[in-house]
Amino acid sequence: MLIKRVTRICLNKKFAPFLITVSLLIMTDSLGFSQTKPGYILLKAGVHFDSQVSGGKYSLAELANIIARHKLDVGIITDHDNMKVSYGIRPFENFLKFTIEENSVHRYGVEKYINEINALDAAYPNLILIPGIEAVPYYRWEGSPLYENMVLRDWHTHLLVFGLEDPKVFEQLPSLANHNIGYSKPDGKIIKYIGANFTHFALMTLYFLLFLISLALIFRRKYGLFSRKNINRPRQNIRFSFPAFIMAVIFGLILYNQYPFLPRKYTPYDRKAGSAPYQELIDYVNAHNGLIFWAHPEVTHNEVRQINIPLMNQAIKISTEAYPHRIMETQDYTGFAIFWEGAKVIGRPGGLWDIALAEYCAGLRRKPVWAIGELDFEDSSNLNNVTETLTFLFVKERSRAGVYEAMRAGRMYATRSFTGDKIVIDDFSVYDLHTGNNAFIGETLTHAQAPVAIHIRLRALTTLNKPETIFLYRNSELIKIFHLNTVLDEWFVDESPMSSPMCYYRIYGGDSWPTLASNPIFVSK
Repeated sequence: MLIKRVTRICLNKKFAPFLITVSLLIMTDSLGFSQTKPGYILLKAGVHFDSQVSGGKYSLAELANIIARHKLDVGIITDHDNMKVSYGIRPFENFLKFTIEENSVHRYGVEKYINEINALDAAYPNLILIPGIEAVPYYRWEGSPLYENMVLRDWHTHLLVFGLEDPKVFEQLPSLANHNIGYSKPDGKIIKYIGANFTHFALMTLYFLLFLISLALIFRRKYGLFSRKNINRPRQNIRFSFPAFIMAVIFGLILYNQYPFLPRKYTPYDRKAGSAPYQELIDYVNAHNGLIFWAHPEVTHNEVRQINIPLMNQAIKISTEAYPHRIMETQDYTGFAIFWEGAKVIGRPGGLWDIALAEYCAGLRRKPVWAIGELDFEDSSNLNNVTETLTFLFVKERSRAGVYEAMRAGRMYATRSFTGDKIVIDDFSVYDLHTGNNAFIGETLTHAQAPVAIHIRLRALTTLNKPETIFLYRNSELIKIFHLNTVLDEWFVDESPMSSPMCYYRIYGGDSWPTLASNPIFVSK
């Protein structure tokens, strides 16, 4: 039936290259070759496990055992890189401060953390364990301890970072806790840089001169240098100046507080930072060839915590609003977590993901935005939740390098609500009817012209309670609905003319809410 259906599509001679390509594809399947797209290995990955290193229930060794027992091929462990915040009394906030700190990779030891995961990776030959970080780059304060209305904002705005093998690169991830974010740095043109920040550097120079003058005045001579009294009483003519000492201490503390003496673009005490701290982290990870994904972007976190401040006993509110807008305000990150907490606003058809992909198609973004499934597995007593949200990768080789390459290329799809243990995508490809050229998930079919053919092949691994509905979208427009019982192997010809230089196709699964989402295939004229 499939051959007849494709043959009817291709009766026109100009579609002969496509017919030959598809016939070879069908023959390959009929010979009993692997059902997964030829040339790729399908790996089942769990992304975002938290261990006892940063507050999870299980040790790293226990997590590795849990992941292996549930037959995942890949486990990406992403403990918090730091969980330290400080509130300082300005203008001496770097030393007149109190600090809140929880368990984290930095507290545990970055190199120790990486080495333990590497050792566990070697101990499980059938499992690829990958060390990563749940980065906490920024936070900000509102209110004051004097008025007992302090609020800690954005502490739970996180990004997942992995693909960095060097512990030193992990150690230097930009964050307020690491004191290496938010400074305006020269781009090579020193004179222009100083001129643009003249007020700041003039003030630093003034502080330094006043500090030196104060030092010079602490011990000064009572009489002039050439006075006869000075010659006769050399030890008695030195006088200690207490006011000068106080001034030297004050200006010394100011200079210490201003270290490294560069102008600040933002601090934890203002509201002007926006998405800039997160973009700094994204740029750093890209510069070191890592992968970075927005974590749980639609989660709102609120809690109240009692803290002890000297002479003050009070509670502070810790509040992080959902941050789907960061998807649009930042550039060049690898992707975002669509499941569980990214499907309502970002990942739904017509949502922010579609807007970001449309910007990429229009040349307004350098990179496409990919979607993953995120577990955020910490302390669940139901270990079966390890397979509740999954990311499936089409890798060229079964290794860490193969995983990184597939995720960077977007050759993956995400599932939730245990769909990943029931349904598998074997193929989702787009074909140029004129040339027979094709593109797979995450790829781009170039120099194409309408019509194009889409091939979808899915399998149910177990008996489904009811048929699964599969939706095919072109950009944000629904163009076809399929139903999966046991095997879905369908061709669809999209005859709509390409109205823009580039479009994309993707599939969703699930009726009332998405339980499966593929990454897009791009088609350009």
